Amino acid sequence: MSTVLSIVIMTVTLLSTAWSQQRPGKGMGQMYTRNYDVSTVETMKGEVVDISYIPSKKNAAVMGVHVVVKTDTESIPVHLGPVWYLNEQDQLNKGDKIEVTGSRITFNGAPALVAATVKRNEMTLQLRDQNGFPVWRGWRMSGMRNNQ
Repeated sequence: MSTVLSIVIMTVTLLSTAWSQQRPGKGMGQMYTRNYDVSTVETMKGEVVDISYIPSKKNAAVMGVHVVVKTDTESIPVHLGPVWYLNEQDQLNKGDKIEVTGSRITFNGAPALVAATVKRNEMTLQLRDQNGFPVWRGWRMSGMRNNQ
């Protein structure tokens, strides 16, 4: 009897894990909106001086794309979104002149911006809606396993 129970528990656990990896649920959305504050939204212009891929603190398998933007007054990290989503969009490169609109936050004790939109020339990359909710919510993450 205990062997059957163990198999049932293992099966439920595996199915639950597979389901959570295929669909970004409530937790995934919260991971990308928890720091967004609509009262601190601003727009800045500058140059991309660095691009990095940083694992999530809650799930190291989920990589976030961050850029550092140098403006006339500061260099500031800008949090864009998950690699699996950004790989499907127009890519940013070092040296690109961009305009970023997003929420200014304090992240790890330093200023940062959580981007809602990024504009480069005629391209506009929409990352979040006016409330800070990611536009990738509800997207299938099937590409996530292949793109990281």
